[in-house]
Amino acid sequence: MATRNVLLTRILAVAACVTLLMMVSGDEESQDAGRLEGSASDVPTEVEREPAPAQESPESVHVLVNKQNPLSPRDYAPDDLRNVDAPHEFADAPLREEAAGAYEQLHAAAAEEGIDLWATTAYRDGDFQETLYEQRRLVDGPEAADRVSARPGHSEHQTGLAVDVADLQDRECYLHPCFGDSEQGRWLADHAYESGFIIRYPEGAEAITGFAYEPWHLRYLGTETAQEVHESGLTLEEFWDRSPAPDYAESYELDDAESSGPD
Repeated sequence: MATRNVLLTRILAVAACVTLLMMVSGDEESQDAGRLEGSASDVPTEVEREPAPAQESPESVHVLVNKQNPLSPRDYAPDDLRNVDAPHEFADAPLREEAAGAYEQLHAAAAEEGIDLWATTAYRDGDFQETLYEQRRLVDGPEAADRVSARPGHSEHQTGLAVDVADLQDRECYLHPCFGDSEQGRWLADHAYESGFIIRYPEGAEAITGFAYEPWHLRYLGTETAQEVHESGLTLEEFWDRSPAPDYAESYELDDAESSGPD
C-alpha cells in the first residue's frame, strides 16, 4: 500500500512538472511571437515611407527653386562643383559632386544602349544667368522670356543640380520641344530617374512650373526621390504639395542699358 502511494505521488509530481514546463514554453512562445510581431510592425514598409520634403537650403538636393521660391542667398554658389567626366558641348559642364557622379552614371547607362548624349550647360552663376535672361528679354520681350528663361536667383542651374542635354547631331531639335520625341528624349523620359534625375518641366505643366516644356532639362534629386516623382507622374511642385508658380512674386528691375532703350 505504501509503495503504491509513493508511486502515485511520483506520477502526480511528474505530471505537474510536465504541465508547468508546457505552460512556461507556451508563455515564451507567446512572448516571442509578440516580440516578432512588434518588431515587424516597427519596420517601415515601402508604402509607409514618407517622401523627402522640399527644402529651403540651397545646399540640399531637395531645394525647391521656381518663380515663387528664389535661392537664398540670391547669389548662392556651390562649393563642390566639378566638371562632369562625360562628353559636353562647351569647355565646362560643372555640377555639384553628387550630381556630377550621377550624371556620369546616366551617360554610361545611355551609352550602353546606344544613346548618344551631350551635356550643354550645367551650373550657371547669377551673373551668367542675368546675361542670358536679359538677352532673351531684349530679343523676345518680357512675357516670352519668362516662359523659357529663369531670372537670376530663380534658376535651377544656379544650384549646380541641373543640366541641359542634347543630341548634337540633331540641330533642328537642339534645345527645342521636339527633342522629347527623339530617341534621346524618349530614353531620358523613361530612364533618367534611375540615376536620380527627373524631367523638371514636363509637357502641359507650365501653369504649375512656370516654364514651357523642356524635355532636355534634367534636375537631380537623388535616386529615391526621383523614382517617387517619376512614378507619381506629378510635377515637383505637386509632389511636394507646394503652390503652383506660374508667375514671379516681384517685378524685375531692368538694368541701365535696357531701361534707357536704344540710342
